[in-house]
Amino acid sequence: MKSNLRPAVVAGVLCSLITFGLHSAIAATSVPSEPNKVTAASLPLHWRSEGFPSNQVSRLSYREIAAERILKVQQYNATRQMKPAQSGIARAALDEGAISTLPPLRWIKSRDGGYVARIEVMSPVALGLRVGLQVSALSPQAELRFGGSSNPYQVIAMMTGSNVLQLVDSRGIFWTPDTDGEKQFIEIYLPAGVSRTSVRLQTPLLSHLLVNSLNDAKIIEKAGFGESGACNVNTVCRVAEFGANYVSAKNAVAHMSFTYPNGASFICSGTLLADTNTQTQVPYFYTAHHCFAGGEGGVPVTAYPSGFQAVANTLTTYWKYETTACTTSVNPGRQTLAGGSDYLYSDPNTDGMLLRLKATPPAGSEFAGWDYALLPTSSSIIGIHHPSGDVKKVSSGQQLSRDADQNEVAWLSGTTEGGSSGSGLFTADATGYHLRGGLLGGSASCANTGSLENAGNRDYYSRFDLVFPHIASYLAPVPGPLLRANGSQPLIPPRAGAASAVTSSPAPAKTARPPTRNSLIRVWRVGPLEP
Repeated sequence: MKSNLRPAVVAGVLCSLITFGLHSAIAATSVPSEPNKVTAASLPLHWRSEGFPSNQVSRLSYREIAAERILKVQQYNATRQMKPAQSGIARAALDEGAISTLPPLRWIKSRDGGYVARIEVMSPVALGLRVGLQVSALSPQAELRFGGSSNPYQVIAMMTGSNVLQLVDSRGIFWTPDTDGEKQFIEIYLPAGVSRTSVRLQTPLLSHLLVNSLNDAKIIEKAGFGESGACNVNTVCRVAEFGANYVSAKNAVAHMSFTYPNGASFICSGTLLADTNTQTQVPYFYTAHHCFAGGEGGVPVTAYPSGFQAVANTLTTYWKYETTACTTSVNPGRQTLAGGSDYLYSDPNTDGMLLRLKATPPAGSEFAGWDYALLPTSSSIIGIHHPSGDVKKVSSGQQLSRDADQNEVAWLSGTTEGGSSGSGLFTADATGYHLRGGLLGGSASCANTGSLENAGNRDYYSRFDLVFPHIASYLAPVPGPLLRANGSQPLIPPRAGAASAVTSSPAPAKTARPPTRNSLIRVWRVGPLEP
């Protein structure tokens, strides 16, 4: 990466090496993975009114989107070296709708004495939609169900009014989960005795998605099911070689979809993490700071009220999004977990970010183990991720070097792409696989994978040994071998001048970077394009 390390970098590495020696002598630095205690599969969801009268639906349609806006997203995704991928284009009904406001809700009586209304929002040729609902009033007892026109009989998520009210931003906007197809259906149900005047909704914004779980139309290159590079390896293909501990690690990884305040949507990858309290399972979720920090048209997300939390509220994660066999492209169906997350910590220097999912991860998911020791040079590593929003893939390679913030790696099998951002870097020992960081970005691709000597075959991951001191209060709440006797401080000391935990407005991005990553940081600071 660089022939000569800066003195500060050398000092940081020496400090970490000394700390690593102390770890080895004093205590273990790792936590094993943990199966999800939720064992019962969720029951399929159904519409409250399966045959809702078509002439009673409240509809809002948009005009066709300009092809130039889709091309602009393609170009943006192709040139980024930091590896989130833009998946949705912001649209506003006031500017682009066939009508500017949603017609009034029309309620019909349900069999149990309650009432049901239905909303339909359409954006022509979209592969999927997220709708920005303006919530002026909503009974906590209401139920909202969501589905898409690709499968109008399937309900992909249900949320209560109470859930929704916790996720509205400062403008009163709630972003619905992703649905497949150019139409999204939103059903609102009120139990008997709840007044219909307790619901006042509008649909002023949407995110026109260029990717979905089917992606038959392939409107946009390299985004969605089956669209990652040919060198990428389905996770199931390495089960026989890597074993049961690897299965636990891959089951902790999820595909992420989230939306910035204006409606531009992005995809990343993240990992569910275990903690030291074996009596509970808090859904801590590790990913990348830059996934949420990109900004809109040059305006950083932190300039908006609530900043990162506003984006965290929109998070939807997808589980079991992988093929069933190595030689097939069949995916039995990803499981959607709506409900957003709590933003706990992030740092623009290391690029680490910790969230806490608001909803319980589904049966079959697992909580990954982790290790906060310094990652030894030349360690064998694997990355588990969703490149280009595709089914789950695994890449394997080697750690090459480190600087003050990241580990540099090269791939011998597979690679990473847009949508891989935030995905976990893992190492294995006799006790299992342990997370060692999350993906920042790099120049690695299918074109240069397979050779450690190829200078283009490089990716950079947050150093979990540096992130851990700032999130230890979450991941290691129970005093034990990982903490001092009083439980207040981790064994590993924080770096001199290290940023403290950020809970609302992260520190600005650092300007001094190794030359090989200056371009990454410039893209980060400018933020995603606003097609």
